[in-house]
Amino acid sequence: MTVTLGTPHAHSTSDFALEMDSIVKTFGGVQALRGVSIQVRRGEVHGLIGQNGAGKSTLMKILDGYYPAGSFGGSIKVAGNEVRLASPRDAQAVGIAIVPQETTVVEPLSVAENIILGELAQQQTRLFARNRSSERARAFLGEHHIPLDADAKVATLSMHKKQLVMIARALYTQPQVLVLDEPTSSLTSDEIENLFAIVRGLREEGLTCLFITHKLDEILSLCDRVTILRDGQTAGEYARADFDADRLITDMIGRKLGDLYPPRPALADDAPEVLRVEGLAIENPRMPGSELLHDVSFTLHAGEILGLGGLVGSGRSELVTALYGQTRIMRGTVTLEGKVIQPNGAKQAMAEGIGLVTEDRKAEGLLFNLNIRENVTLNILSGISRGILLDRGHERQVARDTVHDLSVAAPSTATKVANLSGGNQQKVVIGKVLLPKPRVLLLDEPTKGVDIASKADIYRLMTVLAKSGVALIFISSEFPELLALSHRVVVLAGGTVRETLPGASTSENRLMRSAMRVDELPDDAAEPA
Repeated sequence: MTVTLGTPHAHSTSDFALEMDSIVKTFGGVQALRGVSIQVRRGEVHGLIGQNGAGKSTLMKILDGYYPAGSFGGSIKVAGNEVRLASPRDAQAVGIAIVPQETTVVEPLSVAENIILGELAQQQTRLFARNRSSERARAFLGEHHIPLDADAKVATLSMHKKQLVMIARALYTQPQVLVLDEPTSSLTSDEIENLFAIVRGLREEGLTCLFITHKLDEILSLCDRVTILRDGQTAGEYARADFDADRLITDMIGRKLGDLYPPRPALADDAPEVLRVEGLAIENPRMPGSELLHDVSFTLHAGEILGLGGLVGSGRSELVTALYGQTRIMRGTVTLEGKVIQPNGAKQAMAEGIGLVTEDRKAEGLLFNLNIRENVTLNILSGISRGILLDRGHERQVARDTVHDLSVAAPSTATKVANLSGGNQQKVVIGKVLLPKPRVLLLDEPTKGVDIASKADIYRLMTVLAKSGVALIFISSEFPELLALSHRVVVLAGGTVRETLPGASTSENRLMRSAMRVDELPDDAAEPA
């Protein structure tokens, strides 16, 4: 049967809350989805995982009605009833609620007003109905044990709380299926665990959840079942009892990955010191004139990968942007290869031999109106020009070599970076930063938002650079990768360096306790900063 839109949540005895069968979608002759099928059982958390570009986003846009019925092949059933969706409103009407990766809250409004946004749009300015709806939202939060203050202004909330507002707004529509699309991409480890606790609670209430991620550990921690996409096809489906990390990775990338983390390169005892930071005080960019960090001191040696550990807000990003001349240093000294420098902007930093892979590639790392070639060569234009004229042949060759060396998956260097997957965009950013041949490379969350195969490529590149003598400073919120790759980890907490730990022999628990400033620490040896 076909559900008539406008009669949501039609009754059915089907075991499946959602079925998408043999979904095919083509864009201008390019087949994005090639017969994808997924069956989500009632009351389970079902994971959907795949590399960036595997087809997850396209599949969800079909489920959301963004790509309407008739623009794709295959069928969709909700609670056993076939549906034809022509818009996101249709998807909501049959019980599909999608929480997107991007933040979609109305910041000037309260939490309650955001939750009842659909009702407010219909009520317009009727104050009594507005207050009554707010009361319902307040009760709703309590019923579902969602830790939000209904009266708080959304603009004052953390990213984690805004994520919860979007989830609460979706739940308020009483969906058959709640879809969470990469919900942890901007959350700390503690916030992720809090989110998982809420999802587990919803599962106990009988809600069905489709959880989309590219992080394998999240699938293993949270999900009852998983479907893997690869190259627009269903590559595998497993129940929790059959979860096996190696098998899931193989299905995701079509080959055995081997060990995710390459061996940490040996660091010579007499490796020369490249960078020395002494007594640094760094301004808080959000409160000019005040110190975010103070008395920061550490050294960095040729061939060393020095991790920066700490919680979000500890000042890790501000420290590397200060070394790159983009955040003000209020006092202290920075010595690069025996020469005291005063970082003053990206141009000077590059001239001194410092490169920065920024955390936000979309806002700061790439120019999305340009192609791969133009982005990659942006930092070396003077080196590939003849007088005032750009040497196009040289530019193309440099770009082709970079794309090859970094395994960027693209038809050509003329491909717009906007059309690349997240992992390949990140490789373009790294290629651009590496072309001036920095002696010190600053990496701020270089694997954030990239698929597992691209992560492995970035890890291997880091070890290759370290072996060649480049000194790296590496920020990651994922403690396992921070410890697996770093020779030492400088932990920032309380506005300064708490301690420096050896990467090889430090546990995640030890690192977390240090970052959280827990006083009673184990007797693990910690190197002086």
